[in-house]
Amino acid sequence: MDGAWTLLEPIPATQSEAPIIQLPVVQTPEELPPDCDAPAALQIQIQPLEEQPPEQPAAEPVETWTPERIEALTRLWEEGVTTAEIGRRIGVTKNAVIGKVHRIGLTPRVITQKPPPRRNVFDFTGPACMWPIGHPGEEEFHFCGEHPMAGKPYCEHHVELAYIKPKEKSEAA
Repeated sequence: MDGAWTLLEPIPATQSEAPIIQLPVVQTPEELPPDCDAPAALQIQIQPLEEQPPEQPAAEPVETWTPERIEALTRLWEEGVTTAEIGRRIGVTKNAVIGKVHRIGLTPRVITQKPPPRRNVFDFTGPACMWPIGHPGEEEFHFCGEHPMAGKPYCEHHVELAYIKPKEKSEAA
């Protein structure tokens, strides 16, 4: 076997595996001594046990790593697709992909370039203009960062853009 996983057949439950329950000995009203005044509520009626349901047929074993999946794994691995994405595309977990890659001996991938670290858009050394530049979802998103005006969150240039100056009142009669 090439290391493919298969589901095991369910273990059939037999009566020998079922726990044995010891029931206390209960006397019927006829067996009670004549001087015992047991109320009718305490009398127990014994009912026969129900029969066990018939056994279910065994499930067919399912092979996780079909030849088509192995071929897709190999192709996607060589394309440089991440293990999580390979798992999503072929319908297995990331860990299953990693295990299969090791079992079939695919060449380990070496990442030569690390992506540049994302800069912290809130990395300021003091008061800073909080005017957003770009869209928050973009890589180049940041804040202006210039020195803000006193009592305002923006620099002088962005204050002019952000606030509307009130109109002067005319002295008309």
